[in-house]
Amino acid sequence: MSMLLSSFALQAQRTTEFFYLGNVYCKTKAGVEQRFPYLPVYLSLQEKPNDIIAVTMTNASGTASFKGVPIDPYKHHILTVHLPSGTYRFRETAIEKNPGFTGNISTHIRLDAMEKYLTVSTIVPKKEDSDKLALDLATNAIKGAKRKGVTISDAEGLNYKLFISGRMVQTKKQADALLKITGEMLDKIVITHPIQANDYFAGSIDFFLIDFPAEKLVPMDFSLERL
Repeated sequence: MSMLLSSFALQAQRTTEFFYLGNVYCKTKAGVEQRFPYLPVYLSLQEKPNDIIAVTMTNASGTASFKGVPIDPYKHHILTVHLPSGTYRFRETAIEKNPGFTGNISTHIRLDAMEKYLTVSTIVPKKEDSDKLALDLATNAIKGAKRKGVTISDAEGLNYKLFISGRMVQTKKQADALLKITGEMLDKIVITHPIQANDYFAGSIDFFLIDFPAEKLVPMDFSLERL
């Protein structure tokens, strides 16, 4: 689940009936869309931009979900991403009245251009790895990493965000499924580390299953206001 910070006081208007969901993307000069996978996205109130409410990470398709994070949709929020080229902030305008629905509020982020913000390593399981747990294969491939259940952390104690075929592990059902995945079920394991260290995530580990259907991408043509 996305990390909630306990220092943020509960307010009467905060609810999980609405949640922010959007893609982080850019377009080349030729108009080709590119997504930003495994990128941390920070959420705060516009009135307190430096007080982080929650941090999530985009999935393999560049989608950032804050599902499960209590928000006050009647207040302006800021979504922030940090890249080697700088810090970029975008405003989600508050809703003025009850929209008559609940669920996700689109928070798409358009950046200027793709840049290198991760280091990526790929593990292709060998024949002798067939019976080994995927979680152990990933842990053993990272120097100093430790595993406890479905949590993998680095030597500094920061956790990795875990994904199954590009989809973030957020529910108990997904976690239980991950505990049963072995090497023979895997196409590959993709491990990323941010070029710029942060205080929330060590990186990401994505367990790609054999013949698992890829997520279909919807082309983007709008985004939040950049501040």
